[in-house]
Amino acid sequence: MFEKILVPLDGSEMAWRALEQARALGEKFSSEITMMHVVQPYNTIPSIDGSPLFIPRDIDEIQQTGKVLLAQAEEKMTGYQFPMETKIEFGYPAERILNMAEEGTFGLVVIGHRGLSGIAEFLLGGVVSRVTQHSKVPVLIVK
Repeated sequence: MFEKILVPLDGSEMAWRALEQARALGEKFSSEITMMHVVQPYNTIPSIDGSPLFIPRDIDEIQQTGKVLLAQAEEKMTGYQFPMETKIEFGYPAERILNMAEEGTFGLVVIGHRGLSGIAEFLLGGVVSRVTQHSKVPVLIVK
């Protein structure tokens, strides 16, 4: 049923819970699991008029953080009997998750209901909200 499962990770408690659920489903359906982390090369904060301001970030530092995060995810998946992989993507998280889900022919996206995003994400629209509204594949939201 779910041959390929995509799990976006940001290091939040909810993301780790999502990975646990993905693993349980993967074991039941013999699924390939892809764990992804999206490196956003800028922070967004709302300006006075409500439009976002983009503040560049140190790409090398946040990419290294993403690699550490995915290494932790692989460790949590120790003993998983089916194929799995990790991917780092660059860009806006919701957009990259949606593109990966569609282009990678995933049967399911398993995502935590709230991540590490701050006030800007709240004001601009949450990643989970955008993924669930625009995904062409089923999305399981884990609380």
